[in-house]
Amino acid sequence: MKNPLFSISTPTYNRSKLLQRSYDSLAAQTFQDFEWLVIDDGSTDNTQEVVAKMAASAKFPIRYIRKANGGKHTCVNLAVREARGALYTNLDSDDWFVPHAFERMKYHWEQLSPSDKKRLTGVVGLYAWESGEILGKKFPSDPLETDDLELKFRFEIHDEKIGFMRTEVMREFPFPELPDHRVRFSVIFCPESIVWNRIGLKYPTRFINEVFAIKEYQSDGITLRGRLIVAENSKFFLMYSQDLLTCKRKLPISVALKCYCNYIRLSLHQNVPWKTQMSQIPSKHLFLACAPAGVFLWRRDRRTLDSYARKAAQSRS
Repeated sequence: MKNPLFSISTPTYNRSKLLQRSYDSLAAQTFQDFEWLVIDDGSTDNTQEVVAKMAASAKFPIRYIRKANGGKHTCVNLAVREARGALYTNLDSDDWFVPHAFERMKYHWEQLSPSDKKRLTGVVGLYAWESGEILGKKFPSDPLETDDLELKFRFEIHDEKIGFMRTEVMREFPFPELPDHRVRFSVIFCPESIVWNRIGLKYPTRFINEVFAIKEYQSDGITLRGRLIVAENSKFFLMYSQDLLTCKRKLPISVALKCYCNYIRLSLHQNVPWKTQMSQIPSKHLFLACAPAGVFLWRRDRRTLDSYARKAAQSRS
């Protein structure tokens, strides 16, 4: 069998009740030259049985891959390694595609010249809420050719977007993995911007004002548990901050100051000596100016972690 044009991955953990909606949105696509990889991150519910039932009646290939729990980023890495399609996209288990999404993605891909297909990462569009309202900002022009760093810091667009990337680019920039990393109170989490920023330093992307998918946040989702997740995954977030500070792009001063504060905060979580911290960033003056705020944020994190530890101890007693 020939390889599909698109590989779609869905990392999932105990979300069997949501997968039917994701599947239905794929079954309704007006263009179906794709495969769906469901990456089960160690679920304890009936995810495997639900996916097997879908696969038995699907008109497109579905591959279920189970792995030990390690966080969404490890699921994406595995999916990218397994992908057979030239183009890759990720669909979170609580989201779903609009019916013409892949027909339109194919259209935009085919509009690119052969040289652009090698030069760009891919094409990225918009999410909408179920109400039809666009999630966040639209792009200032359509199409807009830029990278993820400029998108955030020049155009001030920080909202989640969705589209596709060349699979070979995703393989070139895997998410960092920490095999021995553990958390006590939240989830293992690596910020996706680590990879998008690294890709952006080498490849631009074409952004278009077209809705490809519907976004829904769950009450138990990662997005809603910020401070605790940052504290427990400080090594990943430290990578993100250090990448930004050393990327040789001019950051807005407000972004730079926030980044220095978080760099200090996260370095303290990792017990990085002050001298080492200062040796790894470009401006010692901004580092010293932000040191008090960084220490404050670190102490606030410690109070948060202590509070969760007390609650856990009380629940056991």
